Amino acid sequence: MRNYRTTVTLIPMVFMLFVASAYAQQQEVTNLEQNWSEQDREYFYFADQGSRLIPYDYFLSLEQAESSQMFRDDKYLQRFGLIPTKKSVRNPQGLPIGLARNGHFLGPTCAACHTQQITYKNQFIRIDGGQGAIDLQMLLSALTNSIKTTLEDKEKFIRFQQRVLGGDANKSQQNALREALEKQYKIRHSYALENKTLVPYGYSRLDAFGAILNRALVATGEKNNTNSPNAPTSNPYLWDTPQHDYVEWNGSQSNSGVGALARNIGEVIGVFGDVYSEKSNWFGMFDAGYVSSIQVKELRQLEKVVAKLQSPTWPASFPSINQAKVKRGRILYQQHCIACHVDINRVDPLRTIKVRMSTLGEIKTDSLMAENAIFSQGKTGKFEGKPQYYSVGKPLPSKAPAIHIANNLMVGVIKNNPLQAYLAKRDAKKIGHPDMNHPPKYVDGKIVEHGQEVSNKALLAYKARPLNGIWTSAPFLHNGSVPNLYQLLLPANQRVKQFYVGSWEFDSKLVGFDTNPNKNGFLLDTALAGNSNAGHEYGTGYDGLPALIEAERWELIEYIKTL
Repeated sequence: MRNYRTTVTLIPMVFMLFVASAYAQQQEVTNLEQNWSEQDREYFYFADQGSRLIPYDYFLSLEQAESSQMFRDDKYLQRFGLIPTKKSVRNPQGLPIGLARNGHFLGPTCAACHTQQITYKNQFIRIDGGQGAIDLQMLLSALTNSIKTTLEDKEKFIRFQQRVLGGDANKSQQNALREALEKQYKIRHSYALENKTLVPYGYSRLDAFGAILNRALVATGEKNNTNSPNAPTSNPYLWDTPQHDYVEWNGSQSNSGVGALARNIGEVIGVFGDVYSEKSNWFGMFDAGYVSSIQVKELRQLEKVVAKLQSPTWPASFPSINQAKVKRGRILYQQHCIACHVDINRVDPLRTIKVRMSTLGEIKTDSLMAENAIFSQGKTGKFEGKPQYYSVGKPLPSKAPAIHIANNLMVGVIKNNPLQAYLAKRDAKKIGHPDMNHPPKYVDGKIVEHGQEVSNKALLAYKARPLNGIWTSAPFLHNGSVPNLYQLLLPANQRVKQFYVGSWEFDSKLVGFDTNPNKNGFLLDTALAGNSNAGHEYGTGYDGLPALIEAERWELIEYIKTL
């Protein structure tokens, strides 16, 4: 879940359409069994992580740019893939899943990008930890336009003012409100310019790494110091994430020690968490790291809640699975898939997962995300000369990889939260992760030590995880460039080059979602940079084994449905 902007002009309002018409009339939602209680679910949806997108009262009081209807209207927010839900103790205003309050502010949480709702005929099914359909790029564009038109339209501003201040505000209070709203517009507009990209993300995708790294580069104080976040990736599902030894699409983050805590701090930095990047101290003597808005205690608790989460199984209300095909499909899975996508016991509370990495030369999928994560650089500004990991590591030169600056920020926030850091290490050991920074990693079938001499090889790669619950997460590949499982089993030159995303109507045969052209959808073009659908041609003869025939493709798909 994280922080992603584009210029206001890049995403025309014409694209601001309903994700699925069925969502205009919300019906009873079924939650699949995933080992979460209602309390777990509510906590995940609305726990305060420390995000500060916009003042809370402003969000509740703004109107849509193109009308006098409220911005926070459920039907309007569904246009951006947000999931409406009822009022609760943690959500007193009945805002969509993943929009939480941080003091006087509101911001997205990981639930906005990692909660999924699908439809199948007349069924509404929610999948916790699944691939959220939010288009955060489009949401931010609409929010910026809403603030802009409120400042420009006298009647809009008067209505906004009355909602925020009431009817008795004096001139001084009115002027102060206008200045504060102008400040919010400048923040949003600057963010859009800093994260300008010519590659639209669409639903269910964003360039998480690019946005987080840009936040670090902005923190340096240097002007014009960001890079285009032009490598959007799919929102991954969260189940089994705490049990992995390495996470992220490029396997860059270890879960050992304080690794999981650092990962989650980076996520909040990406979704508008404030970090004050000047050293603080306790009692004038002890280095206290960086003060921030990030709720580190909540992040540690959220990781524990996610550790309980289990992958969903194929619903009983879906078409029944052909067990004869499953039996034959299992043999094919062992031949073509299991070397990378290992088996796990999805309900074992003590499960641990050693990820399998495939280098770019091996897997041949789009390389842009992995390359950007390593090679994006910028001026270090106020961080020049500081150690990469706040108090240890090589001093940062005048220009450095953006990830090194981000490392300084994340560790500085951890330094400000020593008790939570200690408890996070304890939590990691309980899950089964050793207390080391970089445990051994499997890359192209071999174990490598993740030291400096092999870091680029290990990171210029993509992660293969167990496929339990994979039936929920089309489109496939790290960048969401293949619409369904059937297409994924075809040679790359036979895969469709353009298809629509945005519908949440499940396709139980192809195992994906409806991709037919419609005015409510987003056209994903695999010819754009970062969107290639090449590679991962296992089962096509590329892996040195006989290529699957048509009947075998369907048998393998039938087996994967059971995972």
